[in-house]
Amino acid sequence: MHQISILAMVFILGAHPLFPADASTEQELRARMETQQREIEKLEKEIAEYQKTLSKTTEQSKTLQQEVARVETQIKKVTADMRLTQNQIASTQLHIEELDGDIAASEIKMESYRQTLAETLQAVYQMDTSSLMEVFLRHQQISDFFGSLEDLQRLEESIHGDLAALRELKKVLENERATRTEQKKSLSALDRELQNRRLIEQNTKKAKNALLAETKNEEARYQQLLRSREVKRNEMLNEIQRIEDELRKLINPSAIPVSRAGILAWPIKGSAVLTQSFGNTPDSKILYNGKPHNGIDLGVPVGTPLYAADSGEVWETGNTDTYAGCLSYGKWILIKHPNKLATLYAHLSQIAVTRGTSIARGDLIGYTGETGYATGPHLHFTVYDATTVQFRASKIPGSNCQFLPYGGYLNPLAYL
Repeated sequence: MHQISILAMVFILGAHPLFPADASTEQELRARMETQQREIEKLEKEIAEYQKTLSKTTEQSKTLQQEVARVETQIKKVTADMRLTQNQIASTQLHIEELDGDIAASEIKMESYRQTLAETLQAVYQMDTSSLMEVFLRHQQISDFFGSLEDLQRLEESIHGDLAALRELKKVLENERATRTEQKKSLSALDRELQNRRLIEQNTKKAKNALLAETKNEEARYQQLLRSREVKRNEMLNEIQRIEDELRKLINPSAIPVSRAGILAWPIKGSAVLTQSFGNTPDSKILYNGKPHNGIDLGVPVGTPLYAADSGEVWETGNTDTYAGCLSYGKWILIKHPNKLATLYAHLSQIAVTRGTSIARGDLIGYTGETGYATGPHLHFTVYDATTVQFRASKIPGSNCQFLPYGGYLNPLAYL
């Protein structure tokens, strides 16, 4: 009795026309993936150029023409972001398609293993039903009998080896399925990102049209608008500082974490420029009427993904731009953390979470922008003692601000 190992049989089957590898389809898929990758790299370079242009105009434009040009560049950049996301979606779909092919091939091979093993085990069972004396009597010579025993031993070793190979293939299949699941999650996230970027583009275009309508495309009206905004902004800033100076007295140092790097994660991944530090700085004397800055500012382009600095619950979200003349935080998110800290993210272009949502550290919560009173695209990031946080309407005469967050603020750099 001469047995060929099942493992060898599977390798033979793997190359057999019964399981053909569609080379043309595989080559076509690879070519499409390479084309997609080249397009992604091209768009990334295009976006980098837009960012370079926008980084030169981080301050508020001094003329209407400059402001319109800056906003138009911003729209081009956001549109390029959308095209990049669309290409990333297409690339992810191709990777899923490739994984589907790998999974199908693995499932075919596993089924081949199972069938061959089943046939072999059935043969072993039939041999096992014969008594040792019957097997011995069927052989005319004793040497033939011992030769059969050696064949049985080799067969048993082959089965053990083939079972091990089957288990290994099962692991490969499970890994392929897990990778596909992660790719599908990535695809869903990219789909949501595309929708958010569409909204950012629409809102940026609306802001440009609103500016042109308000100024009637006249430089004198634009200058008048800037002066009016500065007066209203100073009134709002003074009120916030006055309230928060009182709330700082309620901070309980024993109830909040001791200052240490890493307690909070940076809300922006990658490179971000610290354009305004915390507290009393040379710039705060000019920008904040000599009062300390209640957070830090990170200069980043509109539409930059924003991430939660720590796990917690979305306490509140808001948009001061919905109230005429409420020149403050624009779109903002406030998150309450279990360690008694709260983090505020302001001037956003898009909010991607809702009130009461539980989030994990590093979750996407929105996109940066320049809503509210902002002299350029940036993230304003504040850390509060959560026990001191309050929500109030403005008491400035004639103000329409109905809902603003206040609190005893802390130095974010002490926790990042």
